[in-house]
Amino acid sequence: MKNWYEKTREKTENIFQEITKHNFVKELMSATLDKDIFGFYVNQDSLYLSEYKKALVTVGTKCHKAQETQFFYESATGIIQVEDALHKDFLEEQYVNAEPSPTCELYNSYLARIVNNESVEVAIAAVLPCFTIYKEVGDFILKHQNNKESNPYQAWIDTYASDEFALAVEQAISIVNRYALTASPENLAKMEEVFIKTSKLEWMFWDSAYRREAWKI
Repeated sequence: MKNWYEKTREKTENIFQEITKHNFVKELMSATLDKDIFGFYVNQDSLYLSEYKKALVTVGTKCHKAQETQFFYESATGIIQVEDALHKDFLEEQYVNAEPSPTCELYNSYLARIVNNESVEVAIAAVLPCFTIYKEVGDFILKHQNNKESNPYQAWIDTYASDEFALAVEQAISIVNRYALTASPENLAKMEEVFIKTSKLEWMFWDSAYRREAWKI
């Protein structure tokens, strides 16, 4: 019998395929991605993660078991450490902008609404795609690239294809599956809804970075 994550992940396969076919990911893998696009992305990623780590802390506070709370708190701390290192490598001063793009603002606002107002299982489902999709994308690139020694974005790729990150993803999946076992039918439906929606927002985030999305007015 498939667990909640496996069943729900199958429903987002089309989204993952669209992510791997996106020019941002293809050009990142081939090392042809415009430096200014990646710089825009890293800046927006920094703005997104500054709010995402707060969402993880909120999720941790809602959890029923101490080890689950600790996992989400440590994940928030890990973001600070790992992303700070990546941003130090890739976020040049010329790309620093304090204004979130419309998609970044949308993603952060949606996550904040869900984690603050919904049940713990729904909140976990909402933050999960940021774990699982980044791992899958990192693994996908590492498997298909042939330029590991010369790709200027390799440190980014290796971070999300690492064994350490894989372990964190496995723990997050294990936690959501446990909560799904006792979730009400209503909350199971909400879990699926938010997981699919934040998976779509992951695609939108990369797409907005590739377009260097700006406010139109």
